[in-house]
Amino acid sequence: MAPKKGKNDKQGGDHASSDGTAMILDYLRKQNRPYSAIDISANLHNKVTKTYAVKALRELHQKNEIECRVAGKQTVYHATQEEPDEISANAVAAMGEEIQTLQEQLPGLKEDEKKIQAELSSLNAVPLLSELRAEIQKLEEEKEFLSAKLADVHGDSEVNVSPLEMEAARKDWKYWQGQARVRARICRDVWHKCTEMLPEGTSREELWERLGLEGSPL
Repeated sequence: MAPKKGKNDKQGGDHASSDGTAMILDYLRKQNRPYSAIDISANLHNKVTKTYAVKALRELHQKNEIECRVAGKQTVYHATQEEPDEISANAVAAMGEEIQTLQEQLPGLKEDEKKIQAELSSLNAVPLLSELRAEIQKLEEEKEFLSAKLADVHGDSEVNVSPLEMEAARKDWKYWQGQARVRARICRDVWHKCTEMLPEGTSREELWERLGLEGSPL
């Protein structure tokens, strides 16, 4: 005759069942990803059977301790994300200190930003190396062009001048010769007026040299 199960045998079964359920819940919370009953049984190295895992997962879902969803032909379960109801006083104080520190650093950061902006503007005002090279190349080409043109002008020893140009040049020469004579006469008259009264023993030639005037005395 088979022995009857006593009260202690029942309590032992309940305790084993509770341990298995806790083991499954702890596993889901640590992994933080969905698993099926088959996966959980296999990952726990068959410490709980597939049948037990199915039953335990359903009970945990009914208690809102885990969540479930259908993935293909399987039902998978994952731990419910717990959100704290309130932030601890230490966390609030730490956040307040951090905000205060950032506010104190803000004026300095703004000043640094102004300096960086000024430096950036200065750098943007400096021509780029590529632009300088292009400008140098342009100047070199212009120099070569002017040098070639100047060589052509100097290389031509015979200059063709029309009779009208010759007559105009002759008239200009005659005009400026007359202007030079008039100015020379004016300068001579002024010099004589200025040197009518000289210190005794001083001649006009000596005064001319003393004043450092160019040319011969008038």
